Amino acid sequence: MRKNNDFATGVIFSVINSISLGILGVVDKIGAGQFSSSIVFSTQSVFYSLIFVNIFALSVYRSSFIPTIKTISLPTMRNIIFVGILASGLYILFRFLGLTQSTGTFATLAQVIITAETAILALIILHEKLSKTFWILFLTILVSLYFVSVGSLKFTPLQNGDSMIIVGATFVAFANIFSKFALKEVSPVILSVGRFFFGFLFLLLTMLLFFHTNIFVFSFWSVLSGLFWTVNVLTFNSAINKIGVTYATAILMIAPVYTMILEYVILKQIFTLLQIIAALVVVICGILMVIFKK
Repeated sequence: MRKNNDFATGVIFSVINSISLGILGVVDKIGAGQFSSSIVFSTQSVFYSLIFVNIFALSVYRSSFIPTIKTISLPTMRNIIFVGILASGLYILFRFLGLTQSTGTFATLAQVIITAETAILALIILHEKLSKTFWILFLTILVSLYFVSVGSLKFTPLQNGDSMIIVGATFVAFANIFSKFALKEVSPVILSVGRFFFGFLFLLLTMLLFFHTNIFVFSFWSVLSGLFWTVNVLTFNSAINKIGVTYATAILMIAPVYTMILEYVILKQIFTLLQIIAALVVVICGILMVIFKK
């Protein structure tokens, strides 16, 4: 019974995670476009995420927050540092650089690349088993999301921004594995605090050393982005702690559909019939993937 409850809870966390990621596709697209240098927006976003996640952590742990951090072992702290640099440092940097030349839908679509690479790494390193049904559904989603992206039955070369987003996705795949190792000792909340802390330090140092730009420019979109990234990371860490890194990441593949809807409503972007049908296939396959897993 406990195992079934853990699985249901993990799925709920993953669904919330996918919704937040879908919203971020539009929020980050709009926000990044308001700055001459996207690294300012990305650094601000992670900074606000760090504030929000610390507020949440203090409300959960209260007086035991600092003592809990002090008990973290050196190997686990090393894993948390890797997660921060890879997932909230390099990934965020490449994502926002790519968003200036790409669409929010494609940025969210990169979750498919993360899923593929995470699945391979989890199979090799974590020995997570994957059924044939999973791979059939995964391949179906992969093809469908490609059509969601290009909107026609043809091969379309990737643009500069698209390539940056995909490179960033590779960093997250490795971060997902380090997250799984870290979660053996620390809670999802503590991991989230560490991820944003070291991610912010990485982005801040990168900006100061290489970009020499002013970070003190307030933007409502930076705050909103930070809030949704906080929800996204907290729910994702909680999900992989319940149902494993591969399936938690797989459910996220529905997120591009949410981004597509928001881009249509807010940014007035027009989608073809092929894109709409492919999006429905993604949702159906995502639901079937969860059912067959259970």
